[in-house]
Amino acid sequence: MAHCIFCTKTGESLLCENSLAKAFYDNFPVNEGHTLVVPKRHVASYFEASAEELAAMNELIFTVKELLDEKYQPAGYNVGVNVGEAAGQSVFHFHVHVMPRFVGDVKNPRGGVRKIKKSVVPYPLEEENSEQVYNKLVRDKIPTIIEKSGKVPVCHVADEEEYARVLKEKLWEEVREFSGSGEAEELADILEVIKGLAANQGRDWEEITSMAEAKANERGRFRERFVLERVKDLE
Repeated sequence: MAHCIFCTKTGESLLCENSLAKAFYDNFPVNEGHTLVVPKRHVASYFEASAEELAAMNELIFTVKELLDEKYQPAGYNVGVNVGEAAGQSVFHFHVHVMPRFVGDVKNPRGGVRKIKKSVVPYPLEEENSEQVYNKLVRDKIPTIIEKSGKVPVCHVADEEEYARVLKEKLWEEVREFSGSGEAEELADILEVIKGLAANQGRDWEEITSMAEAKANERGRFRERFVLERVKDLE
């Protein structure tokens, strides 16, 4: 359909595609990496798509997840569909939202898609003011600081598997915060997380700095501001 903004998405504007469906970044993303998966045929809603189209879209949703995992390292996803104006649909070409979620991107994520409106039967901890949920790694003194503020921190000590995972999530959290603010204080947080990652791998900091220096001597640093555009064969 010529006037449909999703029908006209082709070529380089696509993140990926198959014979019946295509995926592209949302022009108004809720989070970095927010992607839309749509059928190539113009249909208004989920309930008008064929079984073959739904299967093709589902295949792309998993492909999109792999691409977003590699690029953004999200901590979770919201995957959803709006059907009809009452449900919030504004473009009437059926589309599935694939939204990466990151630790701390909202104060209290509990309830997920339930929070589009207040529940008829209250969902546990639905109210924003009931408590703040984080589920993320924090610096060692943070629980004590929270107690001194008159609040109660609810914590647990991560096992080895969880600790390795939340350290990586923390690194991406701090990198995103620095990318957004550009403040040197965020660099200090990134450095602290990197030290934790190194220690968790059994590496001491001197070994890491030695490796960094060796790599700098071999390949250089980033001071000359070179941006590699492409590599051509010699003629």
